[in-house]
Amino acid sequence: MLPRYDLKYAVVLLVLLASTVVGVYGFSTLELASMNSGTRTLLLSVAVLTALTVFTRRPPVTLCLGLLACLSIACAQAWPVIVVAVFALSATVLGRWMLRQATSVDWSVHLLVGAGTFGTLTGLAAYVPINYPWLYGALLSLPLLLGHKHLASTGRELLRHIQATRSAQPPLQTGLDVLICSFACLYVLVAFMPEVGHDALAMHLFVPSHLAQRHQWSFDASTYVWAVMPMLADWIYSIVYMLAGETAARLSNSAFTLLLAWQIRNMTLWAGGSATSARWASLIFLSTPLAFAESSSLHIESAWTAFMMAGTLAILKVSRFTPDPRERLSQLLLAGVLLGFALATKAVTLSVLPVLLVILLLQLKAWAIPGIAKTLLLGSAGLTLAGATPYLSAGYLTGNPVFPFFNAVFHSPLWPNFNFEPPATFGTGMTWDTLYRMVFKSPQFIEGRVGAAGFQWLLLPTAAVAVLLSGNRKALCILLIGAGAMFMTFHSTAYLRYVFPSFALFSVILALPFSDARIFPRSLAIVAGAVLVLTNTRFIQAATYYGDINPSALSSQAGRDAYLLERLPIRKMVDTVNALNSGYQPVAVFASPLMAGLHGDALYASWYNLKWKNAFDAATSPLALTQHLRQRQVKWLVIDLKSLPQAQLDRLLTVSTSYARLGDLDLRKLNVTHDERLLNPELSSLEGWSLTSPSTYDASRKILTVNVKTPATQRVEVTPGLTYINSVSARCATTATAGRVQANWMDDQGDFITASIETFDCTKQWETHEMSVVAPANATSVIIYASGHTDTPLEFKSLSFRQ
Repeated sequence: MLPRYDLKYAVVLLVLLASTVVGVYGFSTLELASMNSGTRTLLLSVAVLTALTVFTRRPPVTLCLGLLACLSIACAQAWPVIVVAVFALSATVLGRWMLRQATSVDWSVHLLVGAGTFGTLTGLAAYVPINYPWLYGALLSLPLLLGHKHLASTGRELLRHIQATRSAQPPLQTGLDVLICSFACLYVLVAFMPEVGHDALAMHLFVPSHLAQRHQWSFDASTYVWAVMPMLADWIYSIVYMLAGETAARLSNSAFTLLLAWQIRNMTLWAGGSATSARWASLIFLSTPLAFAESSSLHIESAWTAFMMAGTLAILKVSRFTPDPRERLSQLLLAGVLLGFALATKAVTLSVLPVLLVILLLQLKAWAIPGIAKTLLLGSAGLTLAGATPYLSAGYLTGNPVFPFFNAVFHSPLWPNFNFEPPATFGTGMTWDTLYRMVFKSPQFIEGRVGAAGFQWLLLPTAAVAVLLSGNRKALCILLIGAGAMFMTFHSTAYLRYVFPSFALFSVILALPFSDARIFPRSLAIVAGAVLVLTNTRFIQAATYYGDINPSALSSQAGRDAYLLERLPIRKMVDTVNALNSGYQPVAVFASPLMAGLHGDALYASWYNLKWKNAFDAATSPLALTQHLRQRQVKWLVIDLKSLPQAQLDRLLTVSTSYARLGDLDLRKLNVTHDERLLNPELSSLEGWSLTSPSTYDASRKILTVNVKTPATQRVEVTPGLTYINSVSARCATTATAGRVQANWMDDQGDFITASIETFDCTKQWETHEMSVVAPANATSVIIYASGHTDTPLEFKSLSFRQ
């Protein structure tokens, strides 16, 4: 505790004064952000919920649930909301059954354990073509059927809350509840909007849509460099996507952000905070522009941070803070599972685990008790089972367990032998002015605008000093973990989304001293909190370019289509491609990699697919480019006419024909041309051909006479996987008989692989017979035959083998 007017209290006030001066200077350099749709939506939500709270005397949380139900119906999103709610209930029941009351935790940990388990099972099922909606419907139904008693008790508890009137709580707490619920409305409404985010459409929505269409994921790192990265959050999104589509996936992401607010509340209460300070901590977090950015598009940091927060609190409870020694061991086991799920969600977890290990070792005496050997063994097994699968899979499929990172160490043939580096834009390390730059020079840390990190960082030094001097050991541990995680992560790359767990932890640190009237006067704390929340709200969209709330896009499908056509036409282009690409063939994409929902593989000429990009760059002639496209069985090309060098664009336009145009996006079809591979296909001479005696060649008539024992042949090179047309023009030489269209495939050693043969009956008239063939995967050449099918001779006047 910090008694007023002693030296420690003076130090805290001095730090606060210095932070205020720095903040005032920083604000003097800012241009006021224009009012955005997020701020307007939030203000409207505050007004509606305030009025409802005053007139109905119901708890704001209950009113918020009712308002969200009405909004889901009005926006025609009731089914996605129901699916996400069923997923949450099923995961909670499953998690409760798995933990079997062995650990003292609340429903949020049950939900996370169940969700992580569901996601892990989906990731394993993704290897085989069994992923259908009925399977996931059955998967979610099973825990609800088996745990119907718990489900019934949960329903009765929820009904009791809905029927309850607002209890006599301080007006400040009610006001904070209204604000928190207003942010919840904002986060849900933005989830109802169509997806326009880069990372989401390139990966996090692409994976669920691919899984739904093909019923399995390819794990093909040569086509998508991120195909074997940890993707637990994407597997969780895939479950609800399979049942209710894009909105359900986005809504589950927003739900994880709201779950984080609840976890922050729990951690604040655990650290000795009051009910009011717990509300302030949640509100500070939800008002942070980065938190809104995570919900404005389908990112994975909210799910990852939820696992990290739960695992961190479990680690903190493995200490003398937990009186019961058996409970400490249970929390240690739980921490292994939760941190394993975090590891399976994002590899950045590896940067934070050493910090948690140090905290754990500092509490060694608290958990080094009888039974610890078994607990450590089980905890390690839980960490491995929950977290190691994507790394083992990546190691097996690519030779690099963290592909494509650290490839200078692992030397996977699918990536150059140098380490994959994050963008140099964001820099590395921490300096004395890092907090200031995060606030007022945010573009150095994220693809956003000034204020993207939120303005709570200006108060963090004051809160940190207050915690250090207060003697609150729980708060001190939270501070050390948050700062250590940020330091370790920034050592690799100073990117804000990678330190999202620190944002959550520091929300607790900010709320504890500023909401304690024994440290700061109540009026000063309220003013500081109000100014902070208002400022964050004014800059709520500073960390994202995707968080618009468009009423017409929410209210009708036509408005949704118009919004996408104007905002991101490539999404409508994907629909056009799907209508034409009935064979699900690969599509060459020479535009932004925003192809979620595409029927077929997307071949990106970028670092996503270096092999394809290098081959495209090396194709310096229209013929070479055509061969390259045909080798990958490409028929359709999506081209951004303003994104390519002119020479490459000209070659693409030469070999294709435009079918549809949306702004600068051009959907084109590869021209159908047949390049003859045979020498002297019209038999003008025998150059290139090998005859078997006694076959004859009539030079005057340019006709070959052959039978099954005396064929004429020619060997040509082929490209594996390409389609070829093999045709002959033949007639009977004497009497009716049968002939062959024949191609013998050979490997690079000249050994026979297989033969493609079709027979035909000849007539006295010249007739053309044709066979379509695909070169085997290991074929490098083919032998083309002019041959009969019997000993009776046939005459050939031309043969063709065209690509």
